[in-house]
Amino acid sequence: MPVPITRGIARVIGEVLGASYYSHRRIEALFHESGFGGEPPEGTCSDKITHWICRDADEAPEEIASKIGRVLCEFMDSDHESHTEGRARIVGILAQSGLSYSHGGHIFGSGVSAPAKSLDDLLRKQAIPEIEIEFQRALGAVESDPPAAVTAACAILEAFCRIYLQEERVSLPSDLSAKPLWNAVAHHIGFAPASQTDQDLKKVLSGFLSVVDGIASFRTHDGSAHGKERRSYRILPRHARLAVHAAHTLVLFGLETWADRKATRA
Repeated sequence: MPVPITRGIARVIGEVLGASYYSHRRIEALFHESGFGGEPPEGTCSDKITHWICRDADEAPEEIASKIGRVLCEFMDSDHESHTEGRARIVGILAQSGLSYSHGGHIFGSGVSAPAKSLDDLLRKQAIPEIEIEFQRALGAVESDPPAAVTAACAILEAFCRIYLQEERVSLPSDLSAKPLWNAVAHHIGFAPASQTDQDLKKVLSGFLSVVDGIASFRTHDGSAHGKERRSYRILPRHARLAVHAAHTLVLFGLETWADRKATRA
């Protein structure tokens, strides 16, 4: 089913990009490079973007989400402070239609916004596509509420560890925060650094533990789930995005390793 792109979405994208650093020439080059066809529409920069999106949405609805994702990629993935408000507007208008933007120029459809199963069920089934959706939810909060995005990222990581240990009948640690949970999983699943003989792999896995510790500390100090301590910096979307992507990498690695172990035992 094609991702529904409304005229309201097209209008907001037109207003945001048209009011930013794009000229007519740059807009036309960007849209052609992103797969939009035909002659550029007439009008202001904003009107040109809006009409072009609407026209291609009517002519090729099955392709429009990927085209828009490519158009938005540079703007949405940048760290420019001047783009913060515009990114938030785009995230907001997409969310109104049950859509979400993901780093790298990906737009997920309305089915993404309402998973039928709980996160625990998805983790038990190792349903990676649906778990990806939970990370898209976290990414969706990066611009509008960075602390909430950090909290969500850490919660997914902790949930993976807890479900893994329960399913594998391993005793849970007394402290159910991210670092002790990850340590227990790492020792059982076989990617604790001490269990490796390859020095390169040992370095990578040692880095994983530092990342888990960092995400957990970040959530404790700056996330929305705990009282925040006074810090010398203000948490920005790029900080939250880093935490979400780091947690995503760890959870995906854990799920794939778990699946391999199950296949070996079968």
